[in-house]
Amino acid sequence: MKSKILIAIPLLFASTNLAYLAINEFFMEIHYENILLIINSVFMIILMIIYYNSSKRDPLDLYESDGYSAINIPADSFQINAQMLINHFPDFLCIKDKDGRWLGASDIYLKLFNLQDVDYIGKTDAELFHYSNSNVDILKVSFIQDKSAWHLKESVKETRLVILDKERKTFEITRIPIFDKYDNELKLIVTGYFVSQDEKKKNQLELLPKVFETCHLSFMFLDKNFHITEVNTAFSLLADYSNNELIGKPLSFIIKGKLTHLQTDFFTNNSRRLWSGELICLPKSGRGFPVKLEISAINKEDNNVVYFGSLQDITQQKQAEKRIMRLSYYDELTGLINRSMFYDRLRKFISSGKVGNIHGTVFVIDLDRFKIINESLGHDAGNELLKVIAQRLQELIGSNDIAARLSGDEFAVLMMSDQTYEQTVYAASIVAGKISQKLSEVISVNNHDAFIGSSIGISIYPEDCRTTEMMLKAEVLLKNADIARNNAKSQGKNSYQFYNKDFNSVSQDKLLMELNLRKAITKNELKLHYQPQYEAHSKKLCGAEVLIRWHRNNEKMVPPDQFITLAEDTGLIIEIGYWILRTACQQLKTWLDAGYPLQQVSVNVSAQQFNDTNFINLVQKALNESGLAAKYLELEITESMLIGDARFIDLQLQQLKRMGIKLALDDFGTGYSSLAYLKNFPIDVLKMDQSFVRGMTLDSKNARISCAIIEIGHSLKQKVIAEGVETKEQFDFLRKHGCDIIQGYYFSKPLPAKEMTEFLKNDFDKFWMPVKKNPFE
Repeated sequence: MKSKILIAIPLLFASTNLAYLAINEFFMEIHYENILLIINSVFMIILMIIYYNSSKRDPLDLYESDGYSAINIPADSFQINAQMLINHFPDFLCIKDKDGRWLGASDIYLKLFNLQDVDYIGKTDAELFHYSNSNVDILKVSFIQDKSAWHLKESVKETRLVILDKERKTFEITRIPIFDKYDNELKLIVTGYFVSQDEKKKNQLELLPKVFETCHLSFMFLDKNFHITEVNTAFSLLADYSNNELIGKPLSFIIKGKLTHLQTDFFTNNSRRLWSGELICLPKSGRGFPVKLEISAINKEDNNVVYFGSLQDITQQKQAEKRIMRLSYYDELTGLINRSMFYDRLRKFISSGKVGNIHGTVFVIDLDRFKIINESLGHDAGNELLKVIAQRLQELIGSNDIAARLSGDEFAVLMMSDQTYEQTVYAASIVAGKISQKLSEVISVNNHDAFIGSSIGISIYPEDCRTTEMMLKAEVLLKNADIARNNAKSQGKNSYQFYNKDFNSVSQDKLLMELNLRKAITKNELKLHYQPQYEAHSKKLCGAEVLIRWHRNNEKMVPPDQFITLAEDTGLIIEIGYWILRTACQQLKTWLDAGYPLQQVSVNVSAQQFNDTNFINLVQKALNESGLAAKYLELEITESMLIGDARFIDLQLQQLKRMGIKLALDDFGTGYSSLAYLKNFPIDVLKMDQSFVRGMTLDSKNARISCAIIEIGHSLKQKVIAEGVETKEQFDFLRKHGCDIIQGYYFSKPLPAKEMTEFLKNDFDKFWMPVKKNPFE
């Protein structure tokens, strides 16, 4: 009984208080919400009186049943049924125990969660959540607000949007925690009501002045003459003026632009409600900056018009737009215009009225050997080189001419001339010669001297642009210059060519070859040939170099120098290179299993393959798939591949060495490396270029160079292979001077795998005793 009193007294006090406040408010201003508040408070008072005066079998007597608290309502109670009173409570009401179990709830509160037909007594929000299908998000987080009320030991309010009778309504909830005199938690009263639209508007209107003043956006009010009547703090800070300095001033005091047009637009167009534009703000400091101004017309009740405006500083936005514009039309690295802008300038030149009296010359410039330098010295060095090239081009052309970077190592120049066609061609040849000479001069990059040549294609407008479609003229002119550039490159590089209509067929042939090469990979048209290698002192076959051949559609063989270069230009060399590596390893494993005592198979590696970060993994994958031991694989690299990032090169080579792979330096003596590379890098074999072999018996200088190469290799404990040996005299000379391995047509041309197998069989029968197992395993 004592606990009941402790519960009832605070509730009675709270209810009486609520009623007093509501009645007081009622006489000040009559609102529906106040009437409901009075009714609710009276209900709560009656409820607490009943609770206090209950008899032996109290309608709200609590007992423990099945592990939870419940409300015992005697059926024969002659007193007012308290549960009925709770049920008919006109607004939201729910009573919970200290553990959050529901002890009673009003009908409208149950309806809110669609729990009218659910036995909710003794259940928590989490348990009722599974029965509810309406406003479940409130039930889901209700326990958080409950905890907050218990923790704060005071009423907690929140406002939520709910759906009731298919309408969205604003619901204000108050949680009142009840404690005994020992501060023990007893009951939690959850009550609430709907907020009417009028009250919402009133609350919103009360907030408007605070929002206006505290908002970080810059706001102002203007009278009908566009004079400032009020500004917020953010506006004053943006303009660098105080409120008093701005009030009463015309908008033109702070904004520079076509304000007269703005006012006229509003005055002459009564339906105009909103104006937006970009203008310049003139702050007190005097340094103007771009702003976005938005002005809305507001009709007052007296039919007068006021204007509400906002200012937004768009300085960063404008800077970003400039950066985007520059990135869209300029090359970030060199500062030259890009391909898109070059096309645009070319089109404007062609469509201008002056075209009938002038000629236009387009130069397309491709850098020779840039890929080698970029892959060898690294991308940073390559970028520095491109900057130097761009600077040299700008120095060579006139102030009215245009230079552009079209792509990686491709540049273009547009020159305009009022001379005749013949004079234009002559002038273009002089300029092309100067460009070729200037770009071939040594360039110092990262303490390395780089030599870059150029292949230049030239087309003349209008002679090399015979098309009736004006929009296509620029594309055709640039395409024809590009075709001429390809022809110059194929003629030996570091040269220039004027466009000739016959070049079109050559260009189409190249495109067709690329398409066929892609098909050749899947159609198994690529075949490996093996050229035998022999020990010089014993004339015993010890290995073979792998060479790729392409028999297109079973027709005439395509020369390797044509399609290998194409594969490198198109990036197909990575895929083809791995296929060569894997196939060669599989073939050698087959021969070794058959008992043929070969010591190695030698595979050429391109610069693109070697610089690929996945190269080491691909080599290991080829060995794993074939089952070939790494000691039988020899990889041939060129001297030019050793120029560049020494740490990366050494890392690649050392990883290959740790795997047990042999490394051969191909075409030794013809590249660009220093003898220091032989000392610094783990090279096992030097391959003497066939250009020295070819003349060694005819030219004493070639003979001495050949001997020197052999001596250098042996002094560094490296084997020496001579390739391109075709005569007995060459073989005898090399054998006499200690060359280790001989390769060339003197012994055999490169053979397909099947013929090579027969060749091995014959050599095996000649020099070796039959064995059942490879003796080198």
